[in-house]
Order: sequence, then structure tokens, then C-alpha cells
Amino acid sequence: MTQGRRLSKTRRPSSAAFEVLNRRTSGLSEDSGGISRTSTTLSTSSTSTIDWKSRRVEGSAPLESDPQLLWSKTPYIVVTSDYIVKLKSHADALAMFPQLGPGTKADGSTSTPEPLLTIPIASVVSLFIAESTRPSFGMEVWWRPPASLSFHHASFFFNIPTERQEQMAHILRAMGAVSNEVNDLNRYPVELVEPLRQIHSAEEPNYQHQKLEVFPVVMRGKMRRERDENGKKSPESPSTYLVVGANLCYLVEAHRAAGKRGEVVHKHRTFGLVTLESLRGDWVPHQERFNITFRDPFNPPVTLELASRFYRRIIRVFGKADRFLKPAWPIMWRTLEIFRIAGLREPHYLVPGEDFGSAKRTLDAYLAAYRCEPVEWEINWKTQFFPEFRLLPAQNGVPYSALQILAVLRALRYNDFFSSLSFRGINLAVLWNWYDNAAQGPNVAYLDRNCFALNSDEVDVLRMSPVLYQEFHALAFCSGQIRQIDFTDTFSALPTKCKINSKLSVQFLTPILKLLQTGDTRCSHLLLSGCALTPLDLDDIAETLKRGAIQGLDISRCGLQDMELRGLLDAASFQPQFLQSLNVSNNTGRFPASIVPDFVAGLSQLRELNLSGSLRSDVESFHEGFQGDIEGPLIHFETLVYLPSLEVLDLSKYKLNEATVLNLEEFLIYRSSRLDNGEPSAFRQLVLNNCGVNGRQAAQLFSAIGINHGIHLFLSGNPLEDGIEYMAEALRHHYGPAGLTMEMIELRSERKYCDFVKALTTTKYLHMLSLVGTSPTLPSGTSCHQQTMLAMEEFFAYNTSLRYLDMSGFSGRLDDGQLAKGFGHSLIGLTKNTTLAHLRIRNQNLHEDAGTLGTVISENSNLRVLDCQDNNFNMTSLQFLANSIKDNFSIVDFSFPKEEQERIWRETLAGLRRRNPPAPPKKDKNSDDLETQETMLRGVFEQKLGELERYLERNREAREHATGQSFDYEAPAGIGSEGVWSRITLEVPVSGPGAVLPEDPLNRPTSWEVDAEPRRPVTIRSSAMAIDTSNLAPYHVSNVEGNESPAETLGALSEVSTPPELVSPRTPEDESFQKALEDLAKTGFGTEE
Repeated sequence: MTQGRRLSKTRRPSSAAFEVLNRRTSGLSEDSGGISRTSTTLSTSSTSTIDWKSRRVEGSAPLESDPQLLWSKTPYIVVTSDYIVKLKSHADALAMFPQLGPGTKADGSTSTPEPLLTIPIASVVSLFIAESTRPSFGMEVWWRPPASLSFHHASFFFNIPTERQEQMAHILRAMGAVSNEVNDLNRYPVELVEPLRQIHSAEEPNYQHQKLEVFPVVMRGKMRRERDENGKKSPESPSTYLVVGANLCYLVEAHRAAGKRGEVVHKHRTFGLVTLESLRGDWVPHQERFNITFRDPFNPPVTLELASRFYRRIIRVFGKADRFLKPAWPIMWRTLEIFRIAGLREPHYLVPGEDFGSAKRTLDAYLAAYRCEPVEWEINWKTQFFPEFRLLPAQNGVPYSALQILAVLRALRYNDFFSSLSFRGINLAVLWNWYDNAAQGPNVAYLDRNCFALNSDEVDVLRMSPVLYQEFHALAFCSGQIRQIDFTDTFSALPTKCKINSKLSVQFLTPILKLLQTGDTRCSHLLLSGCALTPLDLDDIAETLKRGAIQGLDISRCGLQDMELRGLLDAASFQPQFLQSLNVSNNTGRFPASIVPDFVAGLSQLRELNLSGSLRSDVESFHEGFQGDIEGPLIHFETLVYLPSLEVLDLSKYKLNEATVLNLEEFLIYRSSRLDNGEPSAFRQLVLNNCGVNGRQAAQLFSAIGINHGIHLFLSGNPLEDGIEYMAEALRHHYGPAGLTMEMIELRSERKYCDFVKALTTTKYLHMLSLVGTSPTLPSGTSCHQQTMLAMEEFFAYNTSLRYLDMSGFSGRLDDGQLAKGFGHSLIGLTKNTTLAHLRIRNQNLHEDAGTLGTVISENSNLRVLDCQDNNFNMTSLQFLANSIKDNFSIVDFSFPKEEQERIWRETLAGLRRRNPPAPPKKDKNSDDLETQETMLRGVFEQKLGELERYLERNREAREHATGQSFDYEAPAGIGSEGVWSRITLEVPVSGPGAVLPEDPLNRPTSWEVDAEPRRPVTIRSSAMAIDTSNLAPYHVSNVEGNESPAETLGALSEVSTPPELVSPRTPEDESFQKALEDLAKTGFGTEE
């Protein structure tokens, strides 16, 4: 890609804007002209009471003789300040208007002649040059007579063009004189108020507060021909109105039905305001014609050929609406692509701003325009590049349609508020290989926010590319803030009918990589976990890695083979100093562990490295005593020391040799000494799952971490029972991490487990603990020993450091990890606990201990989140828990998903039917009794669910009132039962001694007291954002704005004071706009072919 160039465009002269329109619409047949001429013989108002002699005459002129009339006299047109009058002859004109020729008599007659046609100026809808193949010089006048719902029209043909121009000028002056008297309500009859309200209510029910902008318009060209072909030609036509709502606009046709009652009959067409592709017109007074083109995705454009005396206000309204709904889009883009109005300087519309770069406003507009259901999304600040826009899976589980995803992608274009985007778990394959290749159109994003443009070759490639390519090119190119895009699990496989070959790709990745290669985007962090990458995608990634343009790459779970992994690592070795994060975990292939030491040594800016399951030796070799295929450590101590930015290291599923463990221990000692000396350390997470680490080695790591120095240590799946006593001893002396994950640890000795729990009771600086599936192995059906139950009870009661605890069980076909029967009794210790805030105990068969759990809920005033799903609770358990939460005022989240509710109801119903077997067919009484019992039981069940939710809502409102913040407690869609727990991450100190407590994911202070100044929420869900109803008329344009003269708009831009933009401080000022327009001829962009 070439260096960015300032895009520019020149305008055609004002008189040329409609030359093409005239040529294109000149297909109006002579029949059409004939109808207009015939219509001039009709009179729509009584003129007998008008004193014509006192009227001020603006102008008059002879008309071309009408061959359809029987007389041979030349008809005449007279324009007064209030009427347009057509008469049979010049003599009649002099007789009716003696002021035309003082002292002249009209054929000696003393009676006032009857005019052929009288048109009130105030009733005129539009005046424009006649579109006809007839060689005469004509003009068309459309008006709506008083007390009428239909439009009437007439054509006037002149002998010479100057006469036509003069009379049009007279009429326009007269219209201008009365324009201030035509207010918004006078633009349409009162009979249309209710039909328009019904249309607005049906199309945009959430925007009933907003005022509609209604303008009478006249159909022209093809639209008029199609209407005339469908019905009988007549000088009367249904009245037509262009109505602008909040996100949609409507073209409404109305007329009275035949018959005595004469009801209003109407129909309408709907268009999305953001689907406006172009609005062409001319700002000069005598050109009231304009064309509006809308285009829905994957459909041909629809052009409305219209005319209206309010054309200027219509242009302004659409301009203001476009600015309001898409405030982040560059002004130059609007001028080049959409608003092609000859003679109009680009105005700076001042529109009210909205938070988050107007993301909600713009997205709602696109969803409404594409006729889509709303989507779930959130804004997340708890991420590396914040704020992050995250599209969430739908709550109802239905995948998003292609149009819904397309609406999101186009709404995010040019948005500079977000630094990262996440489509995690969203199926982007629904748009794969879709094409929407218009001649140009808004889907070809050749202009960025700073008005730098692609060259013509790049535009051609972009125009012919599929939709996924175009849209992600637009996201990466148009915004200057996006640093990261998360594509995790968005493209699991190519369509089954496609065979993978060298030309196929996932389509959304290639445009981003090309922009990275040329330095035209900042989006250098790509998360592609779980995506089915093709050979073409891998080649593009490798080429971009060689240029050092990728700073973060996640290609875990992509099914990559040995050679593919090795090829990407070799490519990254060309310029490794630019790579900040790399995740190659859990792929099919492996690469030799011997290349790791030298490879990691070159990653000087590395922050995160995940090699889990990617090294040549794996967990299956443990029993053979295999210690890896290298001599010495996998990563040297010196290498770790010279990685000052390293935060996360994951070496899971590789059996570490002793040398590697010793080097890790040495590095942790070095980190501890830096913290003791008040020096910062970025390292916060060490993941060693399934690495063959025993208890003695784990204890060494605990000691190396030190006291109160933070860090989160993962040791799941390791043989920790061997030497677990050393771990317990380290914990008793308060050594160890702030967060410890020990899941699926097999313990054959209940005594060792009991000793370890006692050590956990006394440790002071462990804030997060996960023991999922970790339990002593006891014979089936055996209860916990009394000593173990007592140790667990004391742990729950007297541990003062833990904030987050997960002691869920695990059950599977090949392995179980549940605590023995009787464990639930030890939960009574929680009634004395004053520090634990988040507790998860799933799948531990607590249905018999619901009474104990209920007591804990009633008496513990510190718990905020409780998750006890999958414990085989029944109807009685639910009733007891609901009654317990009634007395608890601290719990704000009690996970009870729909699946659990349905399971309880099914089991309750099955038990009821077992106790009441079906009666014989002839006996209906028992059957009726059973149905009655089911209905009553269902009512009780739903009542208890409702009570549970009401008590939780009570606690939430109290918490929000105490903190002054509004929280969204709903779990993110798509993560199911993980809920809020999945958002928990451990915060560690970056300087000085002393570990920092992890931040509460519900944004409460870790001391559980009210902050004087509450902190910003971690996330904001779209469901918590309300529609702004304060602005009742955001698109309203006053008469002054709509009636300004061309002289006011054609001045040099440099001489005009441009008001600042109110929407986004990052929107670039178009100071060089005039120069850019003058340079368009040199580049050729935006010009018509």
C-alpha cells in the first residue's frame, strides 16, 4: 500500500447536476405531457369572489398554443402574489388584470372572463422544469388544493426559455413570501396525523417521543411512470409525503377512498436512514428536484426521484440525521459519497453527543435499517486494551443472522472510542463468501478518519472482495484506535461443501494482515483461538510475522500440524523483538522443546507466552520417567531476568525437568527481592498444569514467591500428594501465592488432605483458591471422617484471607472428584466467616444439606456471590433457600439458571405422577385431581422462584444505592453457568511490597465498605443503556436553515467560521477540505463514470 494521501474531489458546475437527470428522465412520453395539458382545463377553486383587479401582478407571459383546445387563441399565464392563473388569451388576461395594460379594453366585453386554472401559491407543493421529450420549454406545478387530500398538477409550455425562467422566478418569489407562513403542521392535512402516528408506532415503537419530520413531495421520472401504468391517468394523484423518523424514513401515499365516507387510504415504503447511499440535487432556487438512493445489503439500490418546494429543508434534515446517527464518520466522506448537492457548501451540523462514541445510537440505527432483532453487547474496561466492545451471543441461544453481524460491523466503522473489539464465540462463518459488490457505495472503505485514501488499485481489489474482507478492512483501516480484535471461536470450520485449497481463507484475516504489512493500521494483536485457519491464512500470518508487524498472536486450538507450528515460530524469529504475546497452545502438532531457549531469549518485549501442550514431550511420558528432550532448563534464569515486561508464562502439559524448576525458583526469588526493595515486577501468573510438579517442588516455588508478594500459581493435575506436607508447612509460614489453582489433584491419604486444609486455615495472604475436583479418595458411600469435617468447618469459619473460593466437585465417566458424604455439614462454619465474598460449591450433592446451607445464607452477612448449581436440589430445597435469602441482605448473585429450574420441575412432576398413577379411561375424577395438583404445584414453584428473584433484586438495589453505581449482574451470554466467576482475575502489585487484593468483579471495594468515590464499573451491558428521550426533534431544521440563499452557501470555505464538532473530540477538523475538493481531479476518486 502506498503512503496515505489526502483524498479530494471536485464538483461539477451547479448547472450540471441535473443535466444527467434531464437526459435520464426525458423518457416521459407525450401521453404524459398530454395529460398535463388536459389538466389545465380544470379549475380547482372558485374565483368568482376574488378581486383580481386589486391583486399585485408579479409577471405574465404567453404560453404555447394547445392543439387540444378548439380555439386558436394563445393562452396566457399570470402570476400574482397569491395565485398562478391561466387564461384563454391575452385579451382575457388584460380584462381580468387591467394593470397589465392600463387603458386597454378586452374585446369590448364588460364581464370578467373565467380563468382556465387557478392555483393558490400557498398550496404549491413543487415547481420544476418539465421532464418531457417535447421540444417546448415547460414547467410543472404540483399543488394540494385546500380541503383536498390529493395532489393536482399542471404543465405550462412556453415558446422561449427566458419566458419560462422569468415566470418560474416570479412564482418562486411569491412562494418565498408566504413560506414563513407555512409551518410544520401546514405541510400536511390534519387527516394524515393519525395514519402517520400509526405508521410510526408500528415501525419504531421505542421512539414515540420523537417528532416526525413530514414533507410533501412529488414523484418524478420512473416512479411516476410506474404509478401511472398501474392506474388510470388523471390530473389528480395521491398525495405523497417523505416522513423522517428516528432511524427510518417512510414514503407515504394517501388518498380518499371512493364512496360517501371517503376514508383515508394510505400505504408506505420504509427505508433505513443509514442505508442512504446518495442524495443528489442542486441548491439553486429553480431546481426543486432531487434523487434519494437507499440500498439495503445484498439488494439493488432503490432511487426515489422526487421534487418539493421544501427540498432544501429535506436536504438539511437528511444531512442532520446522517450526522446524528453516524457522528464518527468523516465529513469528507459524506460530501464525496452521499450528499452530492451542487452549490451547497458542506455544513457542520451540531448534534448532541452520546457516550462511547455513539456506539448504541449508531448500532440501533443499523439494526433498525436492516430490520433485525437487537443484539447483546457490552463495553469492558477490564482488558489489556480498554475500553473493549464485545459482541455477546444472544440470550436465547439463537445464532445471529448475517444482517445482524453486518449491522454491528458497520456500526463500529470509524468509532474511535474503543481500543479493542471482541467477537468471541460469535459465528462469523454466516457471512463467509457473501458478496455485496456495488459500483462503490459505503461498503468500500477507501478513506480513513484522517482523510487518507487508498490508491485506485487497492480500491478495485477491495470493491471485488467478499463482505467479511471489506468489513474487517474497514474496521482496521478506518479507526485509528483499535489495537486488538478477538476472533476466538468465530470460525470453527469452512463450509462442508468447500475443499480446503491454497486459495481459500477465513476472509476476515487477510485485509488486517495486509494493512499491518503496509503500516496502515494499529490493530497488531490478533486472537484467533479455535479458528480453522487455511494454508493461505498461515502464509499471510508468517509473512506479517517476518516483518515484525504482529505484536500479539493467539493461534491456540487451531488444529495446526508440526510443520505449520514450526513455520510460524521460524517466521517470528526474524524480528522477535516486536512480539509481545504468543499463544500456540493445544494444537494437534508439536515442535521440539530444544528450540524454546533460543527462541524465548530473542523476545525482548514479551508479555505473555503460552506453550501449553505444544512441546514435543507430553504428559503420557510421565510413567516412563521421561524428563524432556533437552539438557538443562527449558527457559534460563538469565532469559527470564531480561524479559522485564513478562507477565504470564504457561508451560503446561510438558514434564519439567529439575533444572527448569530450579531456574523458575531462582527467577521467583529474584522477583521477590525486587519487590522487597521497592522495585516493580510485571510478572503475575505462572501456569504449570500437568507438568509433573510434586509437592516438594511446589513448596520450593511457594518459598521463592515469598510473603505477600502476589502472583497466581496454577498447579492443577500434578502429583502434589508427594510432598504436600512441605506445601502445608510453607503456607503455615505465610509463604506462597495470592491465588492458587489446584484442580483435579488425587489424594489417597485423607490425613494429608486434612493437614493441608488446616494450613489453608492459618495462611494470611492467599486471596483466591480453587480446589475443583480435589478431594481425598475414599471408598464409595463412605462418609468423611470426623477429623476432616472438623478441619473443613474450622477452615470455613476462621480463614481470614480468602475472598474467592471454589470447592466444586467433578464427576465424569473415568474420574470423580467429589468430597465424601457429610462434607456439607462443615459448611456451618461459614456462619462465622467475615471475609469470604464469592463462594462456588457445585456438584457436591448438597441436597441433603440444604438446611445447613440455608442457615449459612441467613447468618452470613459478607457473601456477595453464591453458586451452588448441580447439587440435586429439589422443590423443598428451593423453598428453604428462598426463605433463607429473605433474611440475607448481602447476596446479590445466586446462580439458578433455567436448566436447573427445569430439572427441578421435571423431577417434581415425575414424583407427583408416581404417587398418583393415571386413572382408567372411564374414571376422570382422579385425572382431574392430578391436573389440579400439577397446576397448584406449578404455581407454588413459580412463586418461590419469583420470591428468590425479588429478594436478590432488593439486595442489588440497596447495594447500588449505597455505592452510587448501577451494576449489571446478568452473566455474559454464551458463558452459561460460568457467570460472574469467569470474570475474576487476580490483581498483583507492580511495585513495592504488599499484595493488592483482587478487584471485585461486581466493582465493590474489597473491604466491602462503601467508597467515598465509587469506581467505574468493570463492564456495561447494552441492556443497561436506555434510549435518550431528552431530544424530541434531533433532525429539526428551521425555516432560516432551509431557506438560505445560494449566496450564503457558495462563499469560500476559508472565509467561513466553522463551529467545533460536539460529538467526538477525536473527529478530525476538515481544515483542508476545500483544497481536498480541488485535488479530486488528480486522483479520480468519487467521480462518476
